[in-house]
Amino acid sequence: MRLDDDLKYFEDPEFKKILAQYEAARDGGELLYMDADELTDIAEYYAMVANDEKRSNEVIDFALQLHPDAVDPQILRARQYMLKGDNAKAHKLCDAIGDQQHREVYFLQAELLIRENKEDDAFSLLFHVSDTIDEDRDYFIYDSAYIFIDYQLYDLALTFANILEEMSPNWYKTWQLQADVQLGLENNRSALSYLERMLDVDPFCVETWNWCAEAHTNLGEYNEAIESTDYALAVEPENERSLQLKAWVLLQQCNYDEAHQLYAQLQRINPECEQHFLYDSYCMMDTDHIDTALKLIEQAEQLAGGVSVDQLAIFEHHAQLLSRMGDVQGALHYLDEADKMRLVFDVSLDDRLLRTRVFLENDRFDEASAYMVEQGNSLQDKPDQLFKLFKKFIALLSDYGYYEELIQFVEQKLDAYRIYDQGSEGEYYTFLSYSYMMLGNDEAALKYLRKAIDANAPNLTEIYAEMFPNVKADELYDYYYYKVYGRWPER
Repeated sequence: MRLDDDLKYFEDPEFKKILAQYEAARDGGELLYMDADELTDIAEYYAMVANDEKRSNEVIDFALQLHPDAVDPQILRARQYMLKGDNAKAHKLCDAIGDQQHREVYFLQAELLIRENKEDDAFSLLFHVSDTIDEDRDYFIYDSAYIFIDYQLYDLALTFANILEEMSPNWYKTWQLQADVQLGLENNRSALSYLERMLDVDPFCVETWNWCAEAHTNLGEYNEAIESTDYALAVEPENERSLQLKAWVLLQQCNYDEAHQLYAQLQRINPECEQHFLYDSYCMMDTDHIDTALKLIEQAEQLAGGVSVDQLAIFEHHAQLLSRMGDVQGALHYLDEADKMRLVFDVSLDDRLLRTRVFLENDRFDEASAYMVEQGNSLQDKPDQLFKLFKKFIALLSDYGYYEELIQFVEQKLDAYRIYDQGSEGEYYTFLSYSYMMLGNDEAALKYLRKAIDANAPNLTEIYAEMFPNVKADELYDYYYYKVYGRWPER
């Protein structure tokens, strides 16, 4: 969410002029004198934008030849080792800097502490240092907060944000920092209050409109989110983040055709981003273009290289598509790969019963049942979790049309595990009612529908939405009775 001032600076004509001067002198073998901060900016450009570590190191070497005591190039070199995971070397280089009271030295020390899981020590360091600073204290507090934001430690960042707001309540950067922290803490309404102030000052800031879109999306205010992205795109029609946000909202609204058009545009803008292909594959699957969806997920997987933040979603979606195409073994293979990812990140294994879905979708109920028995046996000493597992299985049986099996399963399990989920009987009465209806047994369906309504079942309108659209839950029995008997039930 952070506004990346460094990357913006690299697009600035002033920086481009400095870069061109350096590259012309280097290519021509000429001697060149430049300030340490200018050379550090060039080294950062090669590292962050050009992804050329060799050239970045060459610039740092040159900067230290000209300015051996300069702090900025020494900090950059130490950070490079830190980012490679060599904290010991980074510490050594940091400690060798002559000016240990330099603000960038403090920031590097704090970041090293965070990487050593000593975030409280990092906070104490910067908090106490901030009390000793007279010149540009507001900037020090602002930058201190972002050390923690970069590691998603929003609670610690909030303390600095609140201090800054006490000092400079009407400063644009105060609002920006608070908006960033509040978004990170999922206080979206609070974030919007700061974003609105930012837009009053700069209504053409694309990043601020994007943040507004994020906040509205998190609040489920999709129309407002779309409006925010439209403002951003009016300023910058091919802003990648704005297009991503708008496409995502359209996907949530099941507007797959428009979302697909935006993802196709994103693929042209950034053909190396696997997310654009993954989400477009969702669109294609949901519009039954399975072959196209498969090609897109294969492209996403190739671009991801096994290390994407969306790798788990890529494997699961690939499995889903193969299952839809009847390739059970291929689907199970990708679920195996997904399970490996879950073990690495300590995420619950198959908590969505994806293997069960594969079996049920491909008319392999016995294997689905056997898998559920296996999962149930592993939870025998955790009956509350076992009952939740059964609830998920019941919902899947309904989704895939296994109505006779659902009735048998519920009648076997409901009484035995009712104690672990008291008050939820109504949900099961709903599933029983709907299953009997689908099997043509209206008498039994009405009996359980009456029970579900009396139990205030929360899933009634959802389950019966297609059969009786826009009918309130407590009126479903009457409408069903009328459908069967052609008259309203007697009171």
